[in-house]
Amino acid sequence: MSLQTDNLQNVRLGGFGHSAAEDAATAGRGSVLGALGGRTPAAGDLVVIFPSASYDLEALHAAAMAQASPAQVVGCTTVGAFTDEAQLQVGCVAAYIAGDGLTFGVCHAERDDADIAGCTRRAAHAARERAGEELEHAVLMLLCDGLTPDQREMARGAYEVTSAVIPLVGGAAGDDLNWRTTYTFGEGRILDNGFVTVWINSGRPMAVSVDHGWHPYGRPMLVTRAEGNTIHELDGRPALDVYVEERGVALKQDARSFGEQCMERPIGLPNANGRYDLRQVHEQAPGGGIVLPTGVPEHTVVQVMAGNTEQLLEGARRAGEAAAEQLDGPARLALVFSCCTRVPLLGERLAEEVALISATLGGAAAGGFYTCGEFARVTGSTGIHNSSVAILAF
Repeated sequence: MSLQTDNLQNVRLGGFGHSAAEDAATAGRGSVLGALGGRTPAAGDLVVIFPSASYDLEALHAAAMAQASPAQVVGCTTVGAFTDEAQLQVGCVAAYIAGDGLTFGVCHAERDDADIAGCTRRAAHAARERAGEELEHAVLMLLCDGLTPDQREMARGAYEVTSAVIPLVGGAAGDDLNWRTTYTFGEGRILDNGFVTVWINSGRPMAVSVDHGWHPYGRPMLVTRAEGNTIHELDGRPALDVYVEERGVALKQDARSFGEQCMERPIGLPNANGRYDLRQVHEQAPGGGIVLPTGVPEHTVVQVMAGNTEQLLEGARRAGEAAAEQLDGPARLALVFSCCTRVPLLGERLAEEVALISATLGGAAAGGFYTCGEFARVTGSTGIHNSSVAILAF
């Protein structure tokens, strides 16, 4: 376990702890103890846990709640978690955020696949109500099941409550890339088809930022036929054929799955800021289509993207700088949501990502988890990302 206490402001707001214990209860209890760092939690505080899905989650969750009581506990399972002191492929990271000028409203709900936007809207509204009296600043944090059919619909539902005024941030849960079952935690229960919304009110500015470090590689292409999460045609031809031509790197007959090989060449969608939102290509569809984690409307212009280790780390640094610019003083703590696809791409330099973010935030405590999709929206109605790193800084 660990505690980041670089300055008095960090001590007041909170910190991070971690445990790689094999025993689930020990990991849950130890990570929260490390995050608390000897402090006594209060009813108005929040503890966020990011455990591996391979644990006995009932035991881990119960131990974490007991250690954090009377603070609220939320969280989700991961594809690995981290702090600026440790990388955990298997283990649990916990963040303690004291109610020091902050109020938290939590709603943990089951997903309704027939109305994903509607159930997200209702949960976001409930979290807003439970946060109590509105302060000058607010953020909505969203943690969802990584197998949600269309994360874009979750962002759309949240936007109906936040509008363009309140930033959105968060990530999708993982299960170590097994793609079977992911879990969310909140309101004292565990759900395997759920999502948790956390409305945060603050008397001082909070920061939400996102960046990635990728750049356009192929030529612009037009989505000419799409349905759901599948692009069937690009420029009037089978999407798979066009994607393979444009990616510039041959698909190999090796042990890696199609989706794993595509990690190095995501799809970019131009956004209103003159940059790109990313979508990973997960699998092939019958008839020559490509399947993405969220839907892409027909007539959307897309490009194949590329990036190397230095560029991805530069993206993390830019995300940290963008967060720092939004605050009215030194950052005190940062929750980081980094895409699991960045893990193999950064390789031995993986720990540098969170270290860069902490450094750009003046050495603030930083930690989080590797996601199966990131939420981050500061302006506008979008907010879905892949292969990116999103930050919530206090």
